[in-house]
Amino acid sequence: MLTQRDGDESLDRAEIHDVLSNDRRWRVLELLGDDEPRDLRSLANDIAAAESGESPAPRQARQSVYVTLHQNHLPKLDSLGIVQYDDTSKMVELDSRADEIDVYLEVVERGELSWTEYYLGVVVLGLVTALASYTSTPVLATLDPAAYSAGALLALLLSIGFQIREQGSPWLDRLKRR
Repeated sequence: MLTQRDGDESLDRAEIHDVLSNDRRWRVLELLGDDEPRDLRSLANDIAAAESGESPAPRQARQSVYVTLHQNHLPKLDSLGIVQYDDTSKMVELDSRADEIDVYLEVVERGELSWTEYYLGVVVLGLVTALASYTSTPVLATLDPAAYSAGALLALLLSIGFQIREQGSPWLDRLKRR
């Protein structure tokens, strides 16, 4: 049976850096990102295929990944409360502290905006339209500058709410447990 960890203490930066500095641990978290439990063999096969560039990966590569996940990486992630690893059934799933690492796993594809860039854009657009309205710029002067500011704040709040709903928030999770 998978064990439940007490998640009252947050991971510190050094622990997060240590976890994510290893490609295999990083890939485990990425593969478990859909919140579905996985067995060790399927994780090892997927990671070995990514590392070798072959699908299926050579038997020796799969075996090497399997052994290091079983003996090293999964017990480490389990001890930190990031995953739950049952070494009897060989099942792995995300645990309570996985949300603390989630933000570091956000990958932004080339040509896409990160959340930070998006938020900056909303703030700049709101500021520019409010200033343009304040200085009586044609078309934009039809509304009060406060309306543009309120619109930008509303867009920020809705965006933040959406991001928290999609990615979760360790801070809100801690509030829910109290």
